[in-house]
Amino acid sequence: MSEKTEYLSKRALMIIGITALIILVVGLILYFVGLNEAFYSSSSTVQAVFKAITYLGEPVVFLIIVVILYLAYNKKFAKNLLLSLLFSHYINEMLKSIFQDPRPAPNIDPAEEYGVIEASYGFPSGHSQTAVAFWGYLGNEFKNKYRYNQIPIIPVVLSIIIFLIAISRIIIGVHDLQDIIGGLLIGIGLLLAFIYLEPICSKLYNKINFIGKIIIIVILSVGLFLLGTLLYPRAGTQLAITPVPLYPDAGAFGVVGGVILGFGLGYTLEHQYVKYDPSQLTNKKKIINIIIGIVIALLIFIPLEYLLKLDSVFYRFARYAIIAFILSYVVPLICTKINK
Repeated sequence: MSEKTEYLSKRALMIIGITALIILVVGLILYFVGLNEAFYSSSSTVQAVFKAITYLGEPVVFLIIVVILYLAYNKKFAKNLLLSLLFSHYINEMLKSIFQDPRPAPNIDPAEEYGVIEASYGFPSGHSQTAVAFWGYLGNEFKNKYRYNQIPIIPVVLSIIIFLIAISRIIIGVHDLQDIIGGLLIGIGLLLAFIYLEPICSKLYNKINFIGKIIIIVILSVGLFLLGTLLYPRAGTQLAITPVPLYPDAGAFGVVGGVILGFGLGYTLEHQYVKYDPSQLTNKKKIINIIIGIVIALLIFIPLEYLLKLDSVFYRFARYAIIAFILSYVVPLICTKINK
């Protein structure tokens, strides 16, 4: 007799469906009454607050959280959380390149190098979509913990964070209403697809031998990278902005391909040879490992991301592959040696 896996309860699916419907209906009403860009605020105080909130949708925040979960909670869940993020991020870049929707007027800032705050296309909002993929999947993992009157506290709090991130994108002027509505709805759809498809794909993938897994990772990562880059060589940058290099370092294709290559190889090698297991560690060792992981992550991420500026999608692919490999293989290896 096979065991039936319940991915999401009927109640959870109903709540998600109602939430998506409310987002759609309210968004359409506000759009058709002419409030598509009405929520932008020029107040410096409001801008400062919501710029801090929008930072919760930035890669460095996702990176730190994945490192913490990978080293102190569960490697498989951290891997799936990262894959959920990458899956949504890649689809978002594809959709941006297809729709080529310009950013709203408040996004223009002559002080910036290319005359704008955000150079990529607007629809759908990447921050809104990836916030659902990341914080939503995190909430699903902890939906049965810390309840108050049968209300799951963590999913509720993380849902509020998702909506605040989306709203912050309008208030600081880098998106209009249709961008974030599209981002939220598409994000919800992709998150549900990932929750249901991931166990099936993982089961099939785990049947493949070690060499086969390495080959699949290399082909998949390079294939996704080249597919997006060749289909949309100017992806991520509005064509009206000049000058624009042929392969601007602004899209998701280099990020997704690089992380899949580095993390996939690192995770597979670590599972084969290192076998780091956070469940066997004391809280003290977990804290030490987290500190080591975050320090190494930032020491690698910050110079490659912010200091060494190269307008090359190939460099973007390489740097994210390096970062992901170090975090998934080198850091657990170091922590294992130290723990002994």
